[in-house]
Amino acid sequence: MKAFPAKTEGTGLGELESRVIEGVREFAITAQRIRFEVTPGNFAEAISFNGRVPGPIIRATEGERVRVKVTNKLDQTTGVHWHGQRLTNDMDGVPFLTQPTIKPGETFIYEFVARPFGTHMYHSHHNATEQVGRGMLGPLIVTPKDGGVDPRYDTEEVIVLNEQLGGLTLNGKGFPATAPFMAKVGQRVRFRFLNEGQQIHPMHLHGMPFEVFARDGYPLPQPFKCDTLNIAPGERWDAIVVADAPGAWAFHCHILGHAEASTGMFGMVTALIVS
Repeated sequence: MKAFPAKTEGTGLGELESRVIEGVREFAITAQRIRFEVTPGNFAEAISFNGRVPGPIIRATEGERVRVKVTNKLDQTTGVHWHGQRLTNDMDGVPFLTQPTIKPGETFIYEFVARPFGTHMYHSHHNATEQVGRGMLGPLIVTPKDGGVDPRYDTEEVIVLNEQLGGLTLNGKGFPATAPFMAKVGQRVRFRFLNEGQQIHPMHLHGMPFEVFARDGYPLPQPFKCDTLNIAPGERWDAIVVADAPGAWAFHCHILGHAEASTGMFGMVTALIVS
């Protein structure tokens, strides 16, 4: 039996620190290569933001002016796109169309007003098959300024789907190195799903339904319940799970070739542990 969760080198996500200077919330990210352990003993040459795969969470409030300093420590050019944001064209982050490439050793400053609220993402938009595939991606979360738009929840979890860096991954890791999600009985857990890969992944949770309320950052006019949520490349979905069933519940992609083999579970598998 595989030990779960298995310890591996390298981590992802976490909140990116910021500071407010003259009314502007300022962040700094660095594109750099790292050696990243995807599953026990399976190392990949990753291209990361701030040494993490996925990159750290950039979090701002709707209507807030945001400044992001991007430093390129790679041996190739790059650029960063703010997927889902309504910003000025020159800040969209598409080299050869809206800006020059960020050359090795250079720093480029993006500045925009965070809108709309919701679950969004940032990633390379240059040589993206390699750069995003190897880890140049992260969540961009914009909270509503009035605080009252989202449904009530007790805890929040982010799940980034990808299938290029060393295999099929959830938050950069493949089973048994994936981290389980923890909840107390009765808690309302918000899951933010982001598909940064190139395949559709129908995510399935055993034992409890998803209460789906937003897609691509936009609230749904009619939320719905399901137990399998189909997530296409580039999509973001938000759902609440009411943790009302104690136990360790399997949580996986329901393309079974992404989750199971004759040797057991692998890839896009984790668990929601309710106690």
